[in-house]
Amino acid sequence: MPKLIKSLIDQSQPKDKNYFVWDTEVKGFGCRILIGGKKTYVFYYHSPLTKKKTGVKIGVHGNMTVDLARTEAKKLSAAVASGNDPREQKQEKIMEQKQAMLFEDFFQIFKEKYIIVAYKDRGYSNMNVASVHLLPRFGQQRLDTITSKDIKLFLESLRHIPSAANRSFSLLSVLFKKAEEWEYLPLKSNPCIGVSRYKENKKQRFLSRPELLKLEEAFNQQEKERPHTYYLVNALRLALYTGCRRGNILNLKWENVHLKERYIHLPDTKTGESAIPVNMKAHDLLASLKRQTNNDYVFPGRVSGKPLIDINKTWKQILKRAGIK
Repeated sequence: MPKLIKSLIDQSQPKDKNYFVWDTEVKGFGCRILIGGKKTYVFYYHSPLTKKKTGVKIGVHGNMTVDLARTEAKKLSAAVASGNDPREQKQEKIMEQKQAMLFEDFFQIFKEKYIIVAYKDRGYSNMNVASVHLLPRFGQQRLDTITSKDIKLFLESLRHIPSAANRSFSLLSVLFKKAEEWEYLPLKSNPCIGVSRYKENKKQRFLSRPELLKLEEAFNQQEKERPHTYYLVNALRLALYTGCRRGNILNLKWENVHLKERYIHLPDTKTGESAIPVNMKAHDLLASLKRQTNNDYVFPGRVSGKPLIDINKTWKQILKRAGIK
């Protein structure tokens, strides 16, 4: 096999399986030709630590010249000869870069990988907590420098709003737990461990019979005077009749509504899969709803094929109409 040069790599065509074109000058240096046509420079060697054959990616042909790749392969070969494992060194460097990440940068990763998936209907409120409290305080601080003392001082600054402090703390605690799990921080380094939340007086609010009647009348008035809130009002009605969470109501699809059997199938809730019995009011409401041919959601939003996003504004208007605090 001749020495690797640009023309040789350019002429190497994809086959029905991946293969390598090896260099004769530097042992272990080659170019991997993938089935899809991508060509990647690699260096394979026997680890001086594990004694096993392993390899590292050097770069992509086209983005890196073969001469530059060979120079890098020589450095890697010299590292192996000195008793070092390039793959281990690369992992250590990646770990160092991860741990030096700013809080705001890791939060973006946390948001995409966890908040949007795990919190579902609470995703919006958690993003609001982050933008109002967490990012202004910790955004420009390195993730690995945040200590328990920092967390305590942060909570102290929110002592006048204990509920917001506790919600912020809960989100922080999960964030640092995931940072450990995804190897952005060492294990057992969560600065939230041992920090106490504020005590809160739990509030429960039950509607009286007269209030329920006022609420039903407010629904009717809202729908009559503001026809564009038709789906918003009925989403609120169904929440009242079933006790389902807001996110489960807004993301409900017709395929999960079983009127004949009188139940709603919720395939993905906070506590897992569940079935919600449908009483007469909920049954009649669902049976009377207008369906959109281009939308699978029971409560379609303004964007084609998408559900309603938020019902807070309409809910406040209805409560005001009903005179309910």
